[in-house]
Amino acid sequence: MAESIFLPIKTERLIIDEFKTSDFHRLQEIAFNINHNADLHAGEGYCPFYTFQVDKDTPDRDNVIRNKVSDFLIKADRERKQEPRSTYRMAVRLPNGMLIGNATVDMLPFEENGKKIYGDLGYFIDPKFGAHGYATEAVRGLVHHFFKVYKKLDITAHPANKFSRKLIERIGGKQVGYNAASHYGHGEPRAVFEVHKEDFYRSSPFYQKMPNLLTLLINRQRGKK
Repeated sequence: MAESIFLPIKTERLIIDEFKTSDFHRLQEIAFNINHNADLHAGEGYCPFYTFQVDKDTPDRDNVIRNKVSDFLIKADRERKQEPRSTYRMAVRLPNGMLIGNATVDMLPFEENGKKIYGDLGYFIDPKFGAHGYATEAVRGLVHHFFKVYKKLDITAHPANKFSRKLIERIGGKQVGYNAASHYGHGEPRAVFEVHKEDFYRSSPFYQKMPNLLTLLINRQRGKK
């Protein structure tokens, strides 16, 4: 059984906690920003967060986006009440409480394409707050708790999404395969990555500053001196 994550999680610049009903309007704004950014940069390797993606030619597009935001918050509330809890669909906020995105991790293995998948990771940041490293910082803060239970995290990314691929590599992920289809998105292909616990911690800024201390801590976890 996965251990509970104690919330909120505080990183250097962010607070990671539960979504609230009052987040609807701000989350809706983020969803519109994501779709607008996708429209502008579709040819530059930008792939929107699929939960909010709506094709620009969709009739009544704005209402479709609003409904997707409502569904997202309903799922977050349902997952918060899980017993035992397995999915942490978390709000990413600035210290002043402003919502700027999401990071989600599943804490229990599941089956996909005949293979046991350990964990599952999703994330998005309001494009207006992009290019500041917030997504990487939020993912690191949440995934740290995943590795208290497991030693490997599986992640998929759209092959064309260079930004997501770079984030995964930034936290120690390596591509290990390719799926013709995935439960994510619209059944489109996905590049398959694995993040191993030791690679995750080696990729951290802390390790870059104090590699010998981190190696000592990892060895203690293994029972070595």
